Amino acid sequence: MSRSRWIFAMVAALVAGAACSDNPTGGSARAGTLSLRLTTPHADDGAMTFQVSGPPIDNATVANASLRLFTRRETGSTVIGVVVGALANGAVVTLHVPDVGAAPGYSATVLEVADRQDALRASLAGYTLDVSGTGEEAVLRETERSVRCLSRIC
Repeated sequence: MSRSRWIFAMVAALVAGAACSDNPTGGSARAGTLSLRLTTPHADDGAMTFQVSGPPIDNATVANASLRLFTRRETGSTVIGVVVGALANGAVVTLHVPDVGAAPGYSATVLEVADRQDALRASLAGYTLDVSGTGEEAVLRETERSVRCLSRIC
């Protein structure tokens, strides 16, 4: 292979690789929602105090109308909240964020849990609070990435 063809092949490979990157430089933030999903070892939880930190958080709302949520903003990227009601495994809080692509940067922690008779749990063993996007948003992100990739190659 001649030197000029080899250089052309390398440049083309680099351009194609950059166009299909998961983190393109021309990408923009897309506002949306993320879910706080609770895993609990008990069937009679009545209240939970939690903290969410990471990239900016615009707002937080309950994921289920039977729950009540009270929040306090520590900073633009940290929210402390209490969710009250019949807590069960699954989504308990919806975070409204300016960039759903930043979901891996969020962390959520269970601080305290009380049962439905208002007694604090002695242990938080078995409790987790995970931050996740909805399946629809993940599909949209992948579709947008594929379209950007194809548009840069063509």
